[in-house]
Amino acid sequence: MRTALLYISIFLILFSIAPLNSNACTEFRLKSKDNSVVIGRSMEFAQKLNSNVVVQPKGQKRISKLPDGSEGKKWTSKYGVIYLDGFGLDIAADGFNEVGLSIGELYFPGEAKFAEAPKKNKSKAISNLDLPLYILQSFATIEEVRKELPKLTVWGEQLEVLNNIVVPVHYAVYQADGQGIVIEYSDEGLKIFESVGIMTNSPKYDWHVTNLRNCVDLNAENVPPAVIDGISFAGSGQGSGLKGIPGDPTPPSRFVRAAAMAYLSEKGDTAGDIVNLSEHILNNVDIPIGLVRDFENGETFHDYTQWIVIKDLTNKILYYRSYENMSLRSVDMNKLDMSAEGKRLSFPVSGMGSGVVDITAELKTSE
Repeated sequence: MRTALLYISIFLILFSIAPLNSNACTEFRLKSKDNSVVIGRSMEFAQKLNSNVVVQPKGQKRISKLPDGSEGKKWTSKYGVIYLDGFGLDIAADGFNEVGLSIGELYFPGEAKFAEAPKKNKSKAISNLDLPLYILQSFATIEEVRKELPKLTVWGEQLEVLNNIVVPVHYAVYQADGQGIVIEYSDEGLKIFESVGIMTNSPKYDWHVTNLRNCVDLNAENVPPAVIDGISFAGSGQGSGLKGIPGDPTPPSRFVRAAAMAYLSEKGDTAGDIVNLSEHILNNVDIPIGLVRDFENGETFHDYTQWIVIKDLTNKILYYRSYENMSLRSVDMNKLDMSAEGKRLSFPVSGMGSGVVDITAELKTSE
């Protein structure tokens, strides 16, 4: 009887968290000793995103269209932006603007709930997928974003490529000095949380923050040997202060793991130091093809890390790499024309080979 109850309990737990495991993402904030701010983010998704790095200068006229083709929110971009898109659509999955305001759009399944597309008062209506680009092109601080959000009707846009589901997302926004907020639309309406510098997926953000209380004993220092009856028992190798840190790819576990690495690791002196640290943290949440799978209508879907971005908000440099090419590439916004006379530019994230450098010819005789 006890065994049967155990199996039932395990099944119920797995069933309850199953929707949370698909399309995983992780984002974190780092600050160096010279106060440089860097945001790291991984993009996991089952369907091929075919993302591009996109640059848009200021002065762009934009319209968020409603499902019936009518016009919703209109704006003219105040700031130039750089971002990664998805599915060939003009949407910002992740990016920042020329004054260092950053946004990341992360999957939020089972929790996200947006308004219906309005029939009246359409001038304040904007789709959940247009919202990130509107924020990037219009605002410089999180306070400005806070004031604007209650004025908007954010409705849920369906994507044909995802079988016409309303894309369930929530948003992490940071300004240049590292202050951040998390924006969620759910059955509780609009909620804006102070960011603790970490974000993943479902459940709701306040649940994740509360869950961190279960991990306050995690420590970078090794546990000293225990002496029992005069016999000293030392820990088995390095890292005993982090014993029990969750290692699975579920959102709650990635939240805790990313928090531990972001908070406990040495930050270094400069932006370059924390860009490098970001790579190492992102390596710890990377999901290879085949590790996480879902089955639907006879098809197998592999949730995997399609790309990562590292956003240097202080120096306005975007770093990224793809699943196929682990070599880091960069785009320096300072070298681009972000004025109204500038041009829209783009470049595919994937398709640059493996990134392996053959140094055979460089080898030299050594003693």
